[in-house]
Amino acid sequence: PGAKRMEVRKAFYRAAKARQFQAAWDLLASARRSGVADKHMYGVGLSIASSAGRTGWVDALWRELRQAPELRRTRERQPSEGQSARLNAPLCTALITAFGSDRDGSRLGSCRAVLQWAVEHGIANTTTYNAFLHCASRSIGGTASARRGRRRGGAAASDDTSATDAAALAVAMTDQALAQMGELGVARDARTAASAITVYGRAGRLDRARDVYEESGDVADTVVGNALIAAAARAGDAVLALDTLASLGDAASIVSYNAALQALVKSDQSLDRVAHALELRRAMAEAGLAEDEASVSSLLAIFGDGPLGEELLAERSLQQQQQQQQQHQQGQPQGQQQQQQQQ
Repeated sequence: PGAKRMEVRKAFYRAAKARQFQAAWDLLASARRSGVADKHMYGVGLSIASSAGRTGWVDALWRELRQAPELRRTRERQPSEGQSARLNAPLCTALITAFGSDRDGSRLGSCRAVLQWAVEHGIANTTTYNAFLHCASRSIGGTASARRGRRRGGAAASDDTSATDAAALAVAMTDQALAQMGELGVARDARTAASAITVYGRAGRLDRARDVYEESGDVADTVVGNALIAAAARAGDAVLALDTLASLGDAASIVSYNAALQALVKSDQSLDRVAHALELRRAMAEAGLAEDEASVSSLLAIFGDGPLGEELLAERSLQQQQQQQQQHQQGQPQGQQQQQQQQ
């Protein structure tokens, strides 16, 4: 019997690695029935359910993990004081992540339920809260695309209210999560700040996004700065975007510059957009950051059909020709390349 149980475990991990979702799920069910499923297998099972888009599987595991008196531990160790033998912080994080993979935002309440369970059992930590905040940010970001999909499927026009409702819910839950972290003494890190700023930015609460950025202090890094620049771009606040970009200094990335350019495109503030765009191009060149499609698209929107726009299109065309020539040469035999170089 022991050998058979070990074979089930091995077969489960092979199927999971091969992304054979249904087979892996059936093997996990077998391991659960025979009592050999440990916390690591449940974690992998949640990842499989998330990848397969099977929220019903996630629901089943969540119900089971809440009700089971104890799970086998991967290593025979007693759980730390205040920790449950059923669920630990990594499994709670995996549950929240799996629920949050549903981009229409309908599972944010489930994410909140798992977080609350972790809090009540004394196992909520920074990673658990970060997973929840990321889920909240996705619930807003995916609402528009999910709504378009429902429209194509013949959904009612009343779905237009879902974006506003999702944003309000995400903001309220993010407020609660940040306040709870402070009350429990759970430390914030860069991911906490970036996810919270993303929620507030997508919900149109630029004031709260700015507050979180200022509160982040020393943990603020490029990702946190990029989140605030993106929030400012969404609101058309080019001044805030440019100030935040300047505060990043040498840590600014191509993502930072592209978000700042997008802020210039959307801004209706009284500033010289062309002059700022040229300054950003110069700074990017000095930093050794190559312009990509997003950069060029924003620059063309700012420059318009004038000489600067025509010059940028000519530069881009020349770069593309050079890239094509290099790719063509790389695909040729070495002797042919040397012959062309000599000619």
